[in-house]
Amino acid sequence: MSDLFQKTAADSDLTRRSLNYLAAFRLALSAVVVAVAFGGFSDPIAAEYKLFLSRAAGLTYVGAALAFAFFQWRPIHDYQELAKFSLATDIVLLLLVLHCFGGLASGLAILLIFVVGIAGLLLPLITALFFASLISLGILLEAWLAMTAGSSESLALQAGIYGIATFVTALGCSLLGRWGREYQLLAERRRNDLVGLEQVNDLIIRRMRSGVLVVDAELKIRQMNESAWYLLGSPPVSEDRLNVIAPALVERLNLWRRTGRAEDEGLLLKSTQAAVVPQFVRLPGVVGEATLIFLEDTSVVSRRARDLAQASLARLSASIAHEIRNPLGALSHAAQLLGESPDLPKQDQRLIRIIHDHTVRMNDIVENVLKLSRRERASIEQVNISDWLRTLAEEFRGQHRLPESRIRVEAPKSEIQVLMDPTQLQQAVSNLMENALRHAGSDTHQPTVTLRLSPIRGHREMALDIIDDGPGIPLEKRSQIFEPFFTTHKQGSGLGLFLARQMCDANAAPLEYVQIPNAGACFRILLRRAGRDDAAPATPHAKLADA
Repeated sequence: MSDLFQKTAADSDLTRRSLNYLAAFRLALSAVVVAVAFGGFSDPIAAEYKLFLSRAAGLTYVGAALAFAFFQWRPIHDYQELAKFSLATDIVLLLLVLHCFGGLASGLAILLIFVVGIAGLLLPLITALFFASLISLGILLEAWLAMTAGSSESLALQAGIYGIATFVTALGCSLLGRWGREYQLLAERRRNDLVGLEQVNDLIIRRMRSGVLVVDAELKIRQMNESAWYLLGSPPVSEDRLNVIAPALVERLNLWRRTGRAEDEGLLLKSTQAAVVPQFVRLPGVVGEATLIFLEDTSVVSRRARDLAQASLARLSASIAHEIRNPLGALSHAAQLLGESPDLPKQDQRLIRIIHDHTVRMNDIVENVLKLSRRERASIEQVNISDWLRTLAEEFRGQHRLPESRIRVEAPKSEIQVLMDPTQLQQAVSNLMENALRHAGSDTHQPTVTLRLSPIRGHREMALDIIDDGPGIPLEKRSQIFEPFFTTHKQGSGLGLFLARQMCDANAAPLEYVQIPNAGACFRILLRRAGRDDAAPATPHAKLADA
């Protein structure tokens, strides 16, 4: 704060703007002086030298006014020096005009006080006091000349009053100018701070996972962030009516306006099939009624809770798996040695094969459990998803000896770059296809799996759907399919879907079960398109205004 009070002169920008107004005043005043000197609009000037001096001063004043106007309208570096020189010129020429046109009795001395006031506002205090002393000396000299010529002795009193008024004006205007500049600097700092905070707030709001939008009393959207724009189905810029974009949200808003209470139940937005929990807040200080709406995506909340639960489960399962692995290995080795005995009856050999098969199955379960705790990091890279998907389907057919009609690919032929780890995603998709072949088939039906690739959310992401033609997943079991150790197959470990989701989450590619008409089960992986995060489309009303 101390640097604010050390600044006793105006900055160059303020001085330049003030000089522009002073230049207009100087041009008008010099024109009046010339008109009076040459036009005879005042009392006749008795002394010839005063007539000559007044005309010379008037013409010089006009020339000086034009010169100063020319210099200050050109870009120069030091407007302070120009202000000093121009105000000093004003003082000298106005003293000459004062002498020629009646002296102190004419009242023109007020112009000199005006000049010293301008100097106090724009220049350092020492310079303003110097100009005040110069004017006081000039006024005292004018009073002395008038008194020697036989004028009234009261001129000395007038000269003293003018001198005191000049110094008081210089001091007062200097203090007033300094206070004004201090407040100006403080206001500029506060403005810069507010601009910075506004930019930070705007960045935070735009990057929020929760949707944020503001609607007025007529249900018109005034502002919204990117998350809200995507949750509402990426409406066009020309459409700003909330009752058209999301009628269900308007019903919930009207209920809140009537009762003042917001329901905690989720709301399904039909445009994107996204489940959200809306929260409403009245905005104070806005002309008319306005409401701030937060749209909390329930999938994000559930994913965070799931991640916390899975991390704890992974640590516990890894500890148990390590304890089981050693006795399991001993059991498998003993069964293998026992099976090599030549005198073993066939019934005992069958029992040993059962022991061996179940130890292999238990070892697979232990390996899957250990994968929970490893959570290997994804090596993200740009991949042409169309070619990658066709190659994956071809390898899967060859590995499982399936005809092309059993594993179909529906993907654009154009090149589409997405961000993912191809190795981890290959494991996840292969796991989902094996799951579909295992659960969608029956004794009379051989299942078909379709890999469908399509853009979603305004081409911001690509949806990879793994669809089978089986009976689908019953509604009462859909909330459990991604839980570890949950299975509907007698030979399953219940970790396949859980591990597939883990690998998808490591690639920031959410895996969800979606219901589509005229099909069986459909698992959707959302893949980020390369370059789309940095070049996201501009949203309407993207920036929140200060409410």
